[in-house]
Parts: sequence; structure tokens; C-alpha cells
Amino acid sequence: MINAHSEMDFLYRGMRALIGFRTRAGIAWIRNGHLIRAKAIRKYLANHSETKLQLGGTYMIEGFLNSQIVGDVPIDITSRLPLPDSSFSLIYSSHLVEHIHRKQFASFLADSFRVLKPNGIHIVATPSIEKISRTIYGPPTHEKTLLMDSGSRFYPENFHTESQQLNLSMRAFGHRFLYDLAFMRAAAAEAGFSSVESVDNLELPDKALSRYIKAKKPPRWNAETETFIFRTDNSDG
Repeated sequence: MINAHSEMDFLYRGMRALIGFRTRAGIAWIRNGHLIRAKAIRKYLANHSETKLQLGGTYMIEGFLNSQIVGDVPIDITSRLPLPDSSFSLIYSSHLVEHIHRKQFASFLADSFRVLKPNGIHIVATPSIEKISRTIYGPPTHEKTLLMDSGSRFYPENFHTESQQLNLSMRAFGHRFLYDLAFMRAAAAEAGFSSVESVDNLELPDKALSRYIKAKKPPRWNAETETFIFRTDNSDG
């Protein structure tokens, strides 16, 4: 999208990507959605006293109900979550919410509150517009080098500047909206959560999740990602 050469080319690229994604999601729903998905969810809930959900997961996390919109348990976060009220103690996603529109995120956040148990937490790891901006416009650091070097390959020019990198983060990869802590706090209050905080990406209040992140997430992910924990009340989770 960042290399579109006209408005028609921009629209064509967007429609091609949307049709391709929706086709794969539709095939996954036909194969595994509805009754098959409902059975998998019921089986998980019946067999786990500590219920944890991963949305948009590329890899399986031990002890979680692992969902991927084009996978075996397809869940579309832009629709009502096919989950019972107060059924999960933890919800986790990584680099997922930036792919939906802001108003869709608000609906998803409110629905996640419905699904969470008392004392439940919703953990959202996403590219942070605040963290990325601070890094790429800041002094030379290892994190800045990681982001700038990885981003340069997406542009045809023989140069790569901070503005190119910021536009890449905001407009490429199917991104729709990037967040910061101030927005998350306001959105959390509207959705019913008692609090939200920004935490260390690698140190989360779930051992299996922390092990997964340390094993699977590359340094570039950590350089651009901010992790937010939404709490249903004022407990320490």
C-alpha cells in the first residue's frame, strides 16, 4: 500500500488483499466454524479449570484455547465472540488489534469484558505508535537500527528516513490503527475495565505465555511492540 502509484492502484491492492484474506477466512469457517468450533470451545472449557484464550495465534500456547481466523478454531474479533459470558480468566493477542478499525476495536474490547471472569485480564500486544515514534526519532539505539534496517527493504528508493519508517508502521501490513497508552486507558474505561497498564513485553503474569514470547518473538517484535494489560477490577491479576 505504501508503494501504490495512484489512487486506483491503492484501491486495487487493498481489494486484492481483502478478497484473498476473506476467502481464506471463509474456507476456514466452512471447514471448522459453527458446530465444529462450538464443540472445540465446549471441550476446552470442560477440561480446563484455568481458562485462557489466544486470539490470532500463529503458534500454540500450552494451556490456551488457541484461535486463528484461518485455522482450526476460527474466531473473527470484528464479530461477537462465540464464547459464553464470564468464561475465561485471560485473553491474549499479539499484533492483531492493529488490523481492525478503531470502532471495531472498541466493540471487541467491550465484548472481551463480557467474556472475562471476575479478576480476569485481557493482554494486548500491539505495535505502539508512541514507542515506534519515540524510537525512530530518538538517538541511535539498537532498537532504532532494528526497525530502520528491517523497514528499508519495503521501499524502492536508495534511502530510508524516519518518515518512511513511520508510514510503514502505520499503513503497511494491513494496519488500520495504531494505539498508545492514553488511548487504551480511555477505551478501557468505556468498555468497563477498571484499569489498564503498559508492562514489559517479556514479563507477563502467566508463565506459559512468557515462555512462549521469549521463545518465539524476535528482537524486532520487542522493539516496536507495547503490551497492555486490561483488568476487570483492581486486583493484581
